Amino acid sequence: MDKEKIKVSPSPLLILLLILAEVLVVLLMPFRSISALFILIVNLFCIRYGLKMKRWLTLRNRDKIQQASTVAESNLNYVSEIMPVGIISYQPATQTIDWLNPFALNVKDQSSLLEADLLETFFSAKEKKKNQVYLADKTFQFELDTVKGVVYFIDVTQNQLLKIHQVNSQPIIGILSIDNYADTVDKLDEKEVSYLNSFITTLISDWMNEYHVFFKRINSERFFFFGQMSDLKKMMDKKFDLLDRLRAEAERQNHPLTLSMGIAYGQQTLEEIGSEAQNNLDIALVRGGDQVVVKEVREGAKPTYYGGKSATTIKRTRVRSRAMSTALRKIFDETGDVFIMGHRFPDMDAIGSAVGVSCLARFNQKKAYIVIDEKEIIPDVERCLTEIHKEPELEMQLITPERAMELKKDKDLLVMVDYHKPSLSISQSLYEQFDKIVIIDHHRRGEEFPSKPLLTYIESSASSASELVTELIQYQSSRTNRISRLEATLLLAGMTVDTNNFNVRTTARTFDVASYLKTCSADASLVQYLLSSDLATYLEISHLIAHNEQVTEDIVVAAGTDEKEYNSVIAAKTADTLLSMVNINGAFVITKRTDGLVGISARSTGTINVQLIMESLGGGGHFTNAATQLENVTVEEAKQQLLAAIQENMNQLYKKE
Repeated sequence: MDKEKIKVSPSPLLILLLILAEVLVVLLMPFRSISALFILIVNLFCIRYGLKMKRWLTLRNRDKIQQASTVAESNLNYVSEIMPVGIISYQPATQTIDWLNPFALNVKDQSSLLEADLLETFFSAKEKKKNQVYLADKTFQFELDTVKGVVYFIDVTQNQLLKIHQVNSQPIIGILSIDNYADTVDKLDEKEVSYLNSFITTLISDWMNEYHVFFKRINSERFFFFGQMSDLKKMMDKKFDLLDRLRAEAERQNHPLTLSMGIAYGQQTLEEIGSEAQNNLDIALVRGGDQVVVKEVREGAKPTYYGGKSATTIKRTRVRSRAMSTALRKIFDETGDVFIMGHRFPDMDAIGSAVGVSCLARFNQKKAYIVIDEKEIIPDVERCLTEIHKEPELEMQLITPERAMELKKDKDLLVMVDYHKPSLSISQSLYEQFDKIVIIDHHRRGEEFPSKPLLTYIESSASSASELVTELIQYQSSRTNRISRLEATLLLAGMTVDTNNFNVRTTARTFDVASYLKTCSADASLVQYLLSSDLATYLEISHLIAHNEQVTEDIVVAAGTDEKEYNSVIAAKTADTLLSMVNINGAFVITKRTDGLVGISARSTGTINVQLIMESLGGGGHFTNAATQLENVTVEEAKQQLLAAIQENMNQLYKKE
């Protein structure tokens, strides 16, 4: 408006020119009275014109103000009454509602809430650090101004539906593998193989068609399928019931068949998703098969496991063992010194397998070092080290983690025995110094795993890492390369510990290996001494057993106290002792460990899958032998977590016959 005033008002220059013109007229014109009259008339005319213009401008400004007020009022009415935005005005001090616009009032009526309850819904969401609420079957995004006492919210239901659609439309890639297929068809004639293939194809295709996914049989024992996230959610809701279907139908036909699946999904490229699916299948197979591994393709994503209800069947062959032995020999030829490391607080299996790998290094003319921290040893291993110190050549191989870091060179190799999780290393910092890594383990593979090991020899069907290492030794031993009496004894001790005196997880291969060690002069009486318990240990075991609680008819839980610390051997032996009782198929022992953590040792006769329980608590292991360690909890809190895990997994706990 001010700008318009400037445009229509006379400028100072114009007024000055007018005054000069009037002066000149008076001075120059001969008739001064006529000139004065003329000037007077002109001035009166200018004054009248100026007053008229002033009145016109005043009226014009008033109209504009009135028009702006009308527009503002119209816009305010639109915002408060017509625009699809909810507005709630309330008193910040008392949190009582003063006013709701029609949109907010309509939402309140549709959701059947009182005004106070409606306001409380927004405050409750704000406390939970959420910016969305669900009202009247719709999702609203809101802003809460606690100073002015105003809530603004808009309907974002359509956006949420689009997001859900986008998530459900994510591609999934799955690879299905029939476990034990090759071993099964070897025993059948061509006609029976044809029937078996037809049976497998029919069962799997019927299941795939239920979820409307695209699938193809790649070869005789593998299928590939492609679908969407919505299909995967349905499969996960039914916990991949194809596992149970195939196992049950195969058992009726006397075929030892199970299946494994690796499934991946995400927003990455199909190449990345397919690669992750293959990796997930490898994990499922390494973990023993008869299970599904599902994982999203993104950094930090954790896999989800389904199945694993049956004990691991033997999948390794002598051909595979020989191939692994050859591959390991080639790796030794291409690397420098060999450093061997087990897990923290190593047991006899970790020590025995480490000694066995040092024997393999000697066969290949490589200098070997066994890394051990003598501050973290259990009584069994302490007796074992005493025997090792009697052998100068073997004693020289024992070094501390600090010494290992001093000796380590660029081309040197690290062999991880009896474990594959880097966080369980005797020295995490030493592990991180190595680029070349070999893994020899018998535990089911978990989520944590070295990025690019040179060789991975994980066989969950083996009784122990000592059994795997002994098989490798068999293929490299000769007249000049012989295993010593103590080395054979330590390997046998490792097998004895992990099989509970050859009572659990034993196969024909286990006894074959034990027989080989006996032919190499393994001393059974020395094994008995190394694994024996002193009187104090026996009394501690008895004390734990006395405080057991029977959870179900065949599951018992024994727990210590926060004041008393126990080593892992006592907990394991307590679980083994409980398992030897009549009608006990599962035993769990909870103790405060010497490192401050609360440990749970789990044992089973093979009827109960204790590995499933321990994995749900962050641990792992085998179907019959597993464990976990918990931080920042008391023994009682750990017990409650264990009981909750048992109850939650009860339907999947027992082995399917």
